Amino acid sequence: MPISGKLYYWGDKAKLVPEEPGVYTFYKEDEDLIYIGESSNLRETFAQYLQTNFSEDPCKRETKFYKREFSPNQHDRLMELLEEYQKMHDKLPDCNLVPELDKEVASELGFHFYKGLNEPLQEIALSLQGLKEKIRMVPVASLEFHQRRGDFTNWIKVVMKNPQLAEAIQKVEKVGEDLRTELLILMGDSKVEKCPACGVQTTPLKTWKMAGRPSKAGVRIQLTIGFYKCLSCNKSFRRVLAKEKI
Repeated sequence: MPISGKLYYWGDKAKLVPEEPGVYTFYKEDEDLIYIGESSNLRETFAQYLQTNFSEDPCKRETKFYKREFSPNQHDRLMELLEEYQKMHDKLPDCNLVPELDKEVASELGFHFYKGLNEPLQEIALSLQGLKEKIRMVPVASLEFHQRRGDFTNWIKVVMKNPQLAEAIQKVEKVGEDLRTELLILMGDSKVEKCPACGVQTTPLKTWKMAGRPSKAGVRIQLTIGFYKCLSCNKSFRRVLAKEKI
């Protein structure tokens, strides 16, 4: 469930928040949620934001209100909040979005996937979008190898110049398919679904659009369908990912 409780004005009084781990949400003047974050020390994080006026992330400068929630497992709670928001809005909050997904770098600067030391997979990502697609399909052993070494974090920070995403990925401690799922969620994949057989979160093998049955009022709906195959138990299933009027 979303963060509940009081909506606070953003300003110097935010520095008085207790020095505890937790999650927080930022809102614009119209109370539209623009960012979901987490911190091991909320007071320290808020003080840094106020001191720098969000210099590292100008998107957050529209912040007028905030909510906070204390949690010793702040990263898990962050992932829960991001997933809930994606399910409801089919996207991440504006300031959580990964910018310039399609911006490519030269091949020599690309991310080269390995299964282990001296075990190249011949898979290269030249953009954040490309990295997301490769993360979706390479063996999980490769993801674990690179995550342990901090390779994703370093490439995203140094080559793609996205310190915010790099910091979020650095904190991921999951393994197996849970690691794949969490990386995809952080990179803005809103199509993750739980397998109905074993509960493992899974990404679609393919998606397509089709016309749904018209309503009694004659309104026609176009559906976006996702086809899934669980990498844990091999269960195949479909999900309606989006509906829109046509």
